[in-house]
Amino acid sequence: MSIKSLISYWSGLQKRERYVVGAGLVGLFLLLLSYFVLLPFFEAKNKLTRSIQRQEKVLQELISLNEQYGHLKGGGEDRRKETSQSDPDLPLSSRLDKILTETDMKSCVSDFQTTKSVTKEHHLIRTELKINRVKMDQLIKFLYFVESPENGMRIEQISISKTPAETEYLNATVTLKTYEGKLPG
Repeated sequence: MSIKSLISYWSGLQKRERYVVGAGLVGLFLLLLSYFVLLPFFEAKNKLTRSIQRQEKVLQELISLNEQYGHLKGGGEDRRKETSQSDPDLPLSSRLDKILTETDMKSCVSDFQTTKSVTKEHHLIRTELKINRVKMDQLIKFLYFVESPENGMRIEQISISKTPAETEYLNATVTLKTYEGKLPG
């Protein structure tokens, strides 16, 4: 169909027919506009809104996990200060001896090695204990006492294994650390 034939067809229509065809064309144009422009726009907007809501949920979970992590970690530097606040007159070996006596584990310790790292600010003391044939409740009590603030020690690493012959006893290697001396402030 050519343009001349469309113009002649339009000229041949009565005024009322022209209004109906014009309204139909406008309606068709609005329908196509809404289908190809407005609907995709609103779908993209809804999709973006849902994505933002999901990301906000993930962010809230991350914030919650970060708070839990901070609570469990105990604030890093604060722990270092806390460990330095132990009784300075009581050396690390005496504190450990006291804990081992209280937990009835003195006879279970087979090896005891201490290393000291010295910097301008503080002394980091690491102690490795090898413990043989200890019961689970004794080990838990020992670890609890070591981590208490008044003893000023932290567990840096622990390795636990069952004894080969007896199932009720455990072997453990525990690395403890403590800070002594002046800390950076």
